[in-house]
Amino acid sequence: MEVQVQRSFTLFPTGAGEATPGEPYELPLTIFDRCTVDIHIAVVYAFSPPTPSNPALLNALSQTLCLFPTLTGELCHDSSGLPCFLVGGQGGGALVVEATVASTLSDHLPLEPSPELLKLHPPTAEPAHLLQVQLNRFRCGGLAVGLSCHHKVADGASMGAFLAAWGRAARGIPASAPPATLFDRSWIRPRSPPRCEFEHWGTDFIRLNDGDDDDDGRRQHYSSNNSVDPSRITNFLLHYSADFISKKLKPATNFKYTTFETLLAHLWRKITAARGLAGDLETTVRVTVNVRQRMNPPAPANYFGNLVLNAYAKAKAATLAVAEGGLEAAARMVHEAIAKADGEYAQSMVDFGALHEPEGDSLVPVYGEEGNVLSPVVDAESWLRLRFEEMEVGGGGKLCGFLPTWVPLEGLLIFLPAAGEVTGGVDVMVSMLEEQAEAMKRMSHSLD
Repeated sequence: MEVQVQRSFTLFPTGAGEATPGEPYELPLTIFDRCTVDIHIAVVYAFSPPTPSNPALLNALSQTLCLFPTLTGELCHDSSGLPCFLVGGQGGGALVVEATVASTLSDHLPLEPSPELLKLHPPTAEPAHLLQVQLNRFRCGGLAVGLSCHHKVADGASMGAFLAAWGRAARGIPASAPPATLFDRSWIRPRSPPRCEFEHWGTDFIRLNDGDDDDDGRRQHYSSNNSVDPSRITNFLLHYSADFISKKLKPATNFKYTTFETLLAHLWRKITAARGLAGDLETTVRVTVNVRQRMNPPAPANYFGNLVLNAYAKAKAATLAVAEGGLEAAARMVHEAIAKADGEYAQSMVDFGALHEPEGDSLVPVYGEEGNVLSPVVDAESWLRLRFEEMEVGGGGKLCGFLPTWVPLEGLLIFLPAAGEVTGGVDVMVSMLEEQAEAMKRMSHSLD
């Protein structure tokens, strides 16, 4: 893919209805923001022609950013040394890149995971901006929007809302009111006194300055902390039709569990087999759970930020390998783990944040020391209800492809609504070592 950058610049919010106070504002990170991975998450959208012009799309983006000003803020520290967003300061803004592609969009459809996709968005290594957007115009008039955002600004649910809002603005639909709670996070408050009913060390956070002793469990970590040359890791898509899920997988669990729980349990079993893990080795699925509606009271509907928790299901490899009843048992473990990420756990997390707030950057999420090989851990991310597919820019063209870009992290599963299907099919982006990927592909639809 030959991509030629035409220009790059910084875009700032413009227009009426800004949610930003008049003066620069320091917005402290919540404990949920601090628990997220410290990287940019990048995605690519492909739209068939005709699509709105770049100026029209950028005008819509600038107006939309007025409603989501943290996206154009800066990640920094306040006077106490605690991490915060600086909104409305001298820096910030969103990086915009305009580029042309020598080929036609149809040459690259359907979109498949590939390092080539990295050319369609700005580099995510040490970026200067929290939000980066690249508009790629193909020779045929097709458009690929490459976008990345720092995860500490927002989770998938919030980014889905932002992208849907940008799409509405591009289609001329008036913007809704600014998120009323953007600068009021007082509802995320600890009890008095704060208390933690759950263990958050080693599951949500680690402490880099604790030394090597593990007598208090704070250095306990579930990942192997292994790394390999990224070239040894490959990404690929597995497609599961609605018929396969409803007529093959769910009957094996007596229809007890959701599509996500059932399919994740199936993939957990298959990836464990493809990795060739010993039968007595404990494997773990780490699931990101949206707790907006699980909190007590539920989070405001228009909250923009991070509100996710980690859930963990664990089993011996031999247990997962059992043919008769193995899928149902795995699905039950996934279901029970997700159920534990409830309002009580969320409140315990908030209290944990209050108790350890002064520790600043020494309080890091569990992702902080992981290498790029997670085995025997599986990291599962569901994008099935995040509204990413609702981004429509108008102009007569249609969304014809959506993918996260190349992610060299072994053991990652990202669940996506199947492209072109409205009946419940699911595409799963799988990231594995190349030497194990072929085995995974061969057994991916086997019910054994």
